[in-house]
Amino acid sequence: SSFSSRVRIPSSSSSSSSRQTSHRRTTTTRRHASSGSDAPIASWIESLADRLPPRFPDAPDTYWRGAGSPTGNPQVHGEDSILDLLHASGAFHRPRLMVDEGGARRRVMLSLRTGTRTAGHPGWTHGGLTSLLMDEIAGQAFAHFVQPARGLGVTANLTVDYASPLPTAKDLLVVAGVGKVDGRKVWIDVEVRDGPPRDGDRPSGGDDTAGDDTAGDDTAGDDTAGDDAAGDDGDGEVFARGSALFIVLAKD
Repeated sequence: SSFSSRVRIPSSSSSSSSRQTSHRRTTTTRRHASSGSDAPIASWIESLADRLPPRFPDAPDTYWRGAGSPTGNPQVHGEDSILDLLHASGAFHRPRLMVDEGGARRRVMLSLRTGTRTAGHPGWTHGGLTSLLMDEIAGQAFAHFVQPARGLGVTANLTVDYASPLPTAKDLLVVAGVGKVDGRKVWIDVEVRDGPPRDGDRPSGGDDTAGDDTAGDDTAGDDTAGDDAAGDDGDGEVFARGSALFIVLAKD
């Protein structure tokens, strides 16, 4: 028989039932997707937001749209930023990019809540999203602490150790700071955790090495360079830690 004769036209009742089922699924999905963003924000995130300034005061809740300043506070993103797409799709909620320059180590911190539909394994955030966030905040640390003096840099390598499965719909903090500098190579230590880091017992890296071409020579090129700097010092659980190697594009 012809193709048209094999196609079954649904009756009005079955079509109506299908539409109702589809509507119920859509409603359930929307309720499920919004539940993560509607929950109260963690008190430790509120405390950090009260204490630390946003990196882009003109866009504290959508920092990738902040104006920035090429010389003092460079913006990494443009109008085609992937973060707009991820944020609009519910991959993360309530992002806030903060700068901590008053502690033992200068660093940038991104607080956010992972979306409910970002899983790899059911209930666990996909590791690709975790590594994207780590690369993103490592780039923000480079832009804030290195780029004003050295110029634009790009990620050449990202090493990630997944310490524990990261749940979906989870309040978390991505922390990054300069670990060491060797010529045009800049290592950024980065970690993902669900509590604030402590100031003590962390290398001072970013304060002393951002403009020092000889700093860290004994560990340059060492894949484990970020392990000590991105340790478990702080409150909460560490889900991932790693090191990003950035290359300054301008050749001396």
